[in-house]
Amino acid sequence: MRRQWLAAGDMELAVGTPFELVWRNDELTDPPANRPEGFSEENRMQSRITAVDAPHLLAFTWGGGEVTFRLKEIGKDVQLTIVHANISDRGNTLMIGAGWHMHLDILAAKMNGRKPEPFWAGWQRLRTEYDSRMPA
Repeated sequence: MRRQWLAAGDMELAVGTPFELVWRNDELTDPPANRPEGFSEENRMQSRITAVDAPHLLAFTWGGGEVTFRLKEIGKDVQLTIVHANISDRGNTLMIGAGWHMHLDILAAKMNGRKPEPFWAGWQRLRTEYDSRMPA
């Protein structure tokens, strides 16, 4: 499965560096699955690095918000923390929250030698669950 998180080429890992996030929504599941209504085949967003302390921290803009990834060694394990701040509204919170959750579920499955749940099926399940738990 091919993923492109940052622009191709030799990107400078420094505060202020611009890059393009690219989502190839038909490639989130292997084999491909039907994406939900409202999602195009590909989405692109211009972004910029806002903080970096490799390999422990990376933060970048996401629309009007910011995403921060932190890695922390805990014994022989590594803890990953993702904070997505300043999401515009409840609908986007549900959509983005389910997306991050599903990506992490896939990562955990692959790291543990398990076959992950198809992305879009899991995303829809999680979005529905978050919708029932999050106040309107």
